[in-house]
Amino acid sequence: MHSYPLRPRAAMLLLGLAVLGTACNKSDTDAAKAASAAAATTPARALSQADLLVTAVAPVAEQLPFTATLNPLNSAEVAAQSEGTVLAVLVREGETVQKGQLLARIDAEALRQNVLEMQAQLANDEARLKLARLKRDKQRELYQQGFISKLAFDEIDNDYQIRVGELAARRSQLARAKTSLGETEVRAPMAGTVYARRTQPGEQASKNQKLFAIADLSVLEAAANMPARDIGKLQPGQAARFTVEGLAGEFRGELVRINPVAATATRTFSVYLRVANQDGRLKAGQFAKGGIVQREVLDAVRLPQAAVQQADSASPWVMLVQGGRLLKQPVRIVLRSDSERVLAVQGVAAGQTILAAALLGVKPGDAVTLPKP
Repeated sequence: MHSYPLRPRAAMLLLGLAVLGTACNKSDTDAAKAASAAAATTPARALSQADLLVTAVAPVAEQLPFTATLNPLNSAEVAAQSEGTVLAVLVREGETVQKGQLLARIDAEALRQNVLEMQAQLANDEARLKLARLKRDKQRELYQQGFISKLAFDEIDNDYQIRVGELAARRSQLARAKTSLGETEVRAPMAGTVYARRTQPGEQASKNQKLFAIADLSVLEAAANMPARDIGKLQPGQAARFTVEGLAGEFRGELVRINPVAATATRTFSVYLRVANQDGRLKAGQFAKGGIVQREVLDAVRLPQAAVQQADSASPWVMLVQGGRLLKQPVRIVLRSDSERVLAVQGVAAGQTILAAALLGVKPGDAVTLPKP
């Protein structure tokens, strides 16, 4: 085998390729080192308190939303039962009253005089009846002895029966007069809170004029209109949850009745919710917004929908903050509440810190710093 010497041009070409390869390898290594150094020197993303939430176990319910106005279950309008001048008004709006409590007095002098007159007439009628009884008894003896005719005795007995009827009528008149006298005292027909007072001392009250309005606020009822598509999902006994503007916390009620006939104009059905209000926090007329519970989960972590990424896919996840970095944590959605925009999830434990919502420009593995307590 013979070896042939390389020509000068070929030798120069091979030497150039060797130098170029060495330069390329060095460039790639330097680029990798530069990228690694850049990653190491990239500052951690500073998170604010608004970016974070600490997970917690709380109830999540699938609900049919409703809005309604709270009204007292029991209320009453108190009207005057007699005419006259109002002498005194003893209660004002907002005061609590008991059943039978005196609310106002109406001038009763004329009625009092009428009672006295009836009592005097009753005494006269009783005396006349007593005399008529004596006459009848005496005439009966004479009739039995044959001294008077039967016709004469019947006339005496008839007079006695008339006196008996007159006395009964007088007693009835006296009872009515006493009732009218008692009606000059306006009393509460039920226990509750006075929410309207429509008279003042010195005013003239007419019979059946409404003077007060009373409501029992210990039990409230709300009427909500539900669309026809949801009415088949409702039945008495289901729980309801709602909030009231101006009051902290959530309140609970119970579905007690469903109107089986839809409103002609709206094709909606009225449903009635009963709300216990023994502590008196809720007031009649307040606006309630909530939902009738269809299904509820009590032992899962409750998260806002914004905290769960790809919630509509088969692989939802949250961004977990751990060890100063963001980690992608898969979760499983147990229950969704679109009305409250929250989810019940499994896959994270209570007390862990996650991003409250997706942040622009962050990804799993990024370094982060937490706000100072």
